[in-house]
Amino acid sequence: MKDTILRNAEQLGMLIRLKRKEKGISQNRLAELLGVERKWVLRLEAGNPKAEFGLVLKTLDVLNLRASLSDEDRPPSRQDREAPTSRLDEVFRRLQRPVPK
Repeated sequence: MKDTILRNAEQLGMLIRLKRKEKGISQNRLAELLGVERKWVLRLEAGNPKAEFGLVLKTLDVLNLRASLSDEDRPPSRQDREAPTSRLDEVFRRLQRPVPK
């Protein structure tokens, strides 16, 4: 999976759901691995902005994902500007567009 910039809890939840499914792990099994109820996994995947941060990090670890922070004040490097977009990037771009009424 390509590095992805996340801007909100919904994007994080979607990424976690995609990775969980890619690994063939059920929500029940992920909940067992985390020591939580399935309801917690459901809420996380739905974009719960109030999810306990420690459990979110544990979830990323279980799924072999890593989190990193970057300084938004620094101009993007040439490598950042030339990075190809992934299917997931396109999904996130669509999520960020205003919803027509």
